[in-house]
Amino acid sequence: VARLLPRASMATVSWSGVLTLAFILLAGPACYLFLAIYRRVVKAQKAKLSESARSRSQQGEERENRSSNFEDGASSEREEWSYSQYLFGLIGYAIGLGNVWRFCYVIARDGGAAALLAYMICFVFIATPLFMYEMIIGQYLALSALPAWVAIRPRWVGLGLSQFLMTFIVQSYYIMVVGYTIPYIVGSCEEPLPWLEDSETYWFSTILGMRGVSSGFQWKLVASYVLLATIIWASIAFGKDLLSKVTYVTVVAPVILVVILVVRTAMLPGAGAGVLYYIGKFEASKLADLNVWARALSQCMFSLSPGFGTAITMSSYTRKTEDLYKTAIVVSTVNTMFAVIAGFAIFAMIGNIAQSEGEDVATVASRGGQGLAFIVIASAMPTFNEAANAMSVMFFVMLFTLGLDSAFAWAETLTATVEDLLLQRGIKRPTWQVSLVVCVGVFLVGLPYTTAKGNLILDVVDNFIGSNFLLYVCFFESVVIIFDFGYRRLEHALAEATGKRTLFPKYQCYFSFYFAIPVVCLGLFFYQVYSNITEGYLPGYPRIEVAGWVLLAICLAVSLLGIWRRGKGTLPALDNTGRGPRRSVGGDGDNEEERDGFHGAGSSVELISCNDSHSHSVRASET
Repeated sequence: VARLLPRASMATVSWSGVLTLAFILLAGPACYLFLAIYRRVVKAQKAKLSESARSRSQQGEERENRSSNFEDGASSEREEWSYSQYLFGLIGYAIGLGNVWRFCYVIARDGGAAALLAYMICFVFIATPLFMYEMIIGQYLALSALPAWVAIRPRWVGLGLSQFLMTFIVQSYYIMVVGYTIPYIVGSCEEPLPWLEDSETYWFSTILGMRGVSSGFQWKLVASYVLLATIIWASIAFGKDLLSKVTYVTVVAPVILVVILVVRTAMLPGAGAGVLYYIGKFEASKLADLNVWARALSQCMFSLSPGFGTAITMSSYTRKTEDLYKTAIVVSTVNTMFAVIAGFAIFAMIGNIAQSEGEDVATVASRGGQGLAFIVIASAMPTFNEAANAMSVMFFVMLFTLGLDSAFAWAETLTATVEDLLLQRGIKRPTWQVSLVVCVGVFLVGLPYTTAKGNLILDVVDNFIGSNFLLYVCFFESVVIIFDFGYRRLEHALAEATGKRTLFPKYQCYFSFYFAIPVVCLGLFFYQVYSNITEGYLPGYPRIEVAGWVLLAICLAVSLLGIWRRGKGTLPALDNTGRGPRRSVGGDGDNEEERDGFHGAGSSVELISCNDSHSHSVRASET
């Protein structure tokens, strides 16, 4: 730290970094301004051609202005996304920070192309099908995750509550992970770069405070957390239109930036050796290693992120006629392509560092995870010479926007769930108020991550909740879908939306639905828990590790709440061919469900009176 203080006093503004940052920040608003001007000109021209058309246009604008008022709580109709809004939202949710700093590390360490093959098999047979099933359920029921599980059967309220709790916890530390990029973005606008002398010391001492004197709050991290929480709240609070506009920018920007990085890093000395280590080898023997398959499955599950209920919630806002099969394939493909392409840029820089330091690529690449981005890649920025500050800004802004999209999706999931629960009890509150309560709650829970030991706490919580418990939830969710939603209903819901499409290929879908998803998710859950028990996850900090185990136990207990409840859900019955609803199915728990207020908004449920003997006979015959 003492070494860095004199440097800090001599730091000057890097205009290349400032101008690059300004261009990136203003590019999105400038595009929207251009579109607004263009649309206004087009409207003016149409108005001159037809007075009546101008009058109708004015009336339409008045209605649009009234509907955009975020305080209007009179309408109880669910907001609806266009296909582009829905698609970009899902892509932004799927592509996250792990696509940059975790994916390429896993592929390179576990055999290159062989690990990529294992990853693709897990992606095709497990992650993508489960993600698609969630999307279909959300569109079919038009409910967020928690009410959707209760609509399927009241006893699964624990699954919905545990998903909500898991998303809340993951959101609290994920914001901090994204927040780590902000000091680096600011530092990229200084000349010379503040981590130039020792990137490892800068990361652990200046940013995290782990090697400093103070053990309390790190105010840089607190400020970053507050800024991010405010951005997330502002994007969610004022409706889906604003969120979709922000998402367009935060999805497109990383794609453009990663292409620039790939092109520029390919020109670095030693880049070829790094890329060859990344993807230029096929170690077939690695495919016989169970750990390789476990890491591949973990990566694809955490990349596409089924199990959080976010795909259900986001799909509940899409149109009833959207082809979700096609959408799921597009999102999965784009997610994988982005991760693979980003890996070329990362390992080109790693190859350059290895050559300049005279080390093996494997040695440099061994520092995966956060260290790969904030230590290894940060130290590689001076190799770009005069463009060092500009490239540094682009890289860390790319990480920032990648993380922001996933944070938006989780915040929307939490907010929508609370809104649905309030509406089912006859309470309508403006979205900005609900999202404010959610964001403040997440902020308060996330404050421990801004302390000197915050990164250690974050790592433990991510392992026990964002990894182990996520696998358990995916298993639990697949069991509920198998036994209480059913494969036939999934096919019916997809066909109802598209008019013709069915789950394809048939036997692969059967295999994934009935075997691969539940068996593999449960098996990996037990494997990771066993490893944590026998080897320990953070041996040097037993109290933090115990806290992780306690959190896992709490989440497991919450998932079992309501398991004793009886009664059927509010799903409409299918006919004998599985082609459509015949009538709503009642059950022993109709009165209980009515008291709880959970009903599928899009399922045309008709409750049958328990006092009507004729209704009893009809219900019994249907059952």
